[in-house]
Amino acid sequence: MIPIQALLAGGAAVLAYAPFDFWPLMLLALAWLFRVALTSNPRIAAQAGFFFGLGLFAGGVHWVFVSCYRFGNMGVLLSSLTTLLLVAYLALYPAVFAWLAARFVRLDQCPAHSTGRPVRGIAVSLMVLPALWVGLEWIRGVLFTGFPWLSVGYTQVDGPLAGVAPLAGVFGISWLLAFTAALLAMIAVKGRQSVLPAGIGVAALVVLMVVFPAGKLWTQPVGAPLSVALIQGNVPQLTRWNPDKVRDHIAGHLRLSEPFWGVDLLIWPENAIPAFAQMLPDELLPALARKGMETGSDLLTGMPLGDPVDGPYFNGIRLAGGDEYRKQHLVPFGEYVPLVGLLGDALDLLRVPMSAFSPGDDDQPPLRLLRSDVMVAPTICYEILFGDEVAQMFPQAQVLVNISNDAWFGDTIAPHQHLQIARMRVLESGRPLLRATNSGITAIVNAGGVTQAVSPQFVETVLTGIVQPHAGATPYIQNGDWPLLVLLVGTLGYALFLCYRGPKAIIEPL
Repeated sequence: MIPIQALLAGGAAVLAYAPFDFWPLMLLALAWLFRVALTSNPRIAAQAGFFFGLGLFAGGVHWVFVSCYRFGNMGVLLSSLTTLLLVAYLALYPAVFAWLAARFVRLDQCPAHSTGRPVRGIAVSLMVLPALWVGLEWIRGVLFTGFPWLSVGYTQVDGPLAGVAPLAGVFGISWLLAFTAALLAMIAVKGRQSVLPAGIGVAALVVLMVVFPAGKLWTQPVGAPLSVALIQGNVPQLTRWNPDKVRDHIAGHLRLSEPFWGVDLLIWPENAIPAFAQMLPDELLPALARKGMETGSDLLTGMPLGDPVDGPYFNGIRLAGGDEYRKQHLVPFGEYVPLVGLLGDALDLLRVPMSAFSPGDDDQPPLRLLRSDVMVAPTICYEILFGDEVAQMFPQAQVLVNISNDAWFGDTIAPHQHLQIARMRVLESGRPLLRATNSGITAIVNAGGVTQAVSPQFVETVLTGIVQPHAGATPYIQNGDWPLLVLLVGTLGYALFLCYRGPKAIIEPL
């Protein structure tokens, strides 16, 4: 029964994320998994963790199948296999967590529990469980270039712990959620013995939410507000890179933009110009720069950059008449092919267009707008997932810009999750967000993380609004993830010391 229960618990946890946003389900699901880990042998715990992961990631990233099948030319069988392999890989992380928890802090094995020191044992468990969970989340976000999608902290973008994001980022929120789930698990297992540590833990959480409430700003308005227009061209994904359609796609964005020249900033989405500068009519880019100068508007547009023949070339953002930004964190198998020397011709099955991009430098400065002198932090699609990388452009940048093409995901939950992730970067940085996408969800978010305007999906539209640039540095921008990681390592070391410092207090293998 445990595998079925674990599968259901993991699947239910998906409802804690956008577009459902019922975040208490994540607490209950994690508390169930923690309880199993604390009361089962490592084999059963690992099994529960793996099936929990299958439910969570099959429900949460099933849209990978859509990308592979509809737009990656991979067929039903290969698309299904690719999605299953990704889900199974991601499920290993909760499996490893549960195995480690059962092996080292299982309630009937840890000496702190079994030598007449129940309060110490409970305290050890409350320290170790969240540290293990968040440590593995962080590893998942960096290993094999990283895939931090569905970190549990994202469920709190509109939750009571959102005020922690400027302090400790999404992983800090993940730690608090895991700590709360550990409290619930401990109450379920230990009953009255857990009253004291549970009471202290709950009191600490309440104080934290009072001192650092959601919506508290750590940054200050600077300069004049910007008027903006975000162009959503809704170009069909299947024809985006068709050379016969390039002029039509560009003409569509020009048509949508025409009534809005004169705003401070126009933004076109990722690869709105689906061709290199060398392949475009000679007059196009200079004409856009002149139009901006005449109307007082800046234009940011997504387009490939570099040399398409001799390379390297990049997925980029160009400021008309100004500088450019080259995407740093590429999507494996979407924008570049890892291990191409080993896998060779087998990867030709993917037939993904423009899949040999090079990464841009990791020390690129923000883009300075020509008319308003505002500094913007540009990001492209997937790289908005990596908070520590985005943070490198602050505190210099005053506005966060994200362009994307979520048409890859079809009509699934992925675009909603993607916007939720982008809003976490807003909370971490204290900067407003301008998010221009090809097919939605295009959005304007203020510096407090509140969505001011949002587009419908799969329609041509222009989203307009006013944003106030912000300056200053949140604690997260100043320190990144490192203080939390040091705390996690120190917590694990100290907890294990407490647990096993008694004479001959060594756990025998189960």
